[in-house]
Amino acid sequence: MALGIALFLIWVVLLLRFPRIMLPISGAVAALALLVAAALGLRHWYTGNLVDHLHTSVAFQPDDCAFGKPLRVLIENRSDRTATLIRWQLTATQPDYNTNLVDIGITDATYQTEQALPPGQQWQGCYRVPPLRSGAHAADLDYRLDRLNADFQD
Repeated sequence: MALGIALFLIWVVLLLRFPRIMLPISGAVAALALLVAAALGLRHWYTGNLVDHLHTSVAFQPDDCAFGKPLRVLIENRSDRTATLIRWQLTATQPDYNTNLVDIGITDATYQTEQALPPGQQWQGCYRVPPLRSGAHAADLDYRLDRLNADFQD
C-alpha cells in the first residue's frame, strides 16, 4: 500500500514538473491498462458463459451410492468445450428455506473433480455428507451446488 502511494506521489510530482513528457506517457499507460482490463473482463465473461452451460444436480441417494457416501452429484457439460478441474461448494437447506445448514466452522464443503468432461458428456460421483448444524437430518435436506467453477480447454 505504501509503495502504491509513493509511486502515485512520484507520478504527480513528475507530471507537474515535466508535463510535456509525462502527459503522453501517462496516456499510453492508461490506454494499456484499459486494454488489459478489457481483455481480462472479456475472458472472465466468456468463462462465466461456459460455466453456465454446466448443468448440475445433487441428491441424497444412499441406495445408489457406496456406503458412507450418500450424496450423488451429476454434472452435464452442455458447452462446446471440454471442462477440466470442476470445483463447487455444497449447500444444504431445509425445503422452502434458504439458510445453509452446512457447518462451515468445520469445513467449507468445497469439492472438485479433476476428470475432464467432454462436450455433451455427463459425470457423476458420490460424496459424504459434510458436517451439518445440530438438529439437521441429511435425508430431509435439499442440496445445491454453489460457486460452480471450471477450467476449459481451448
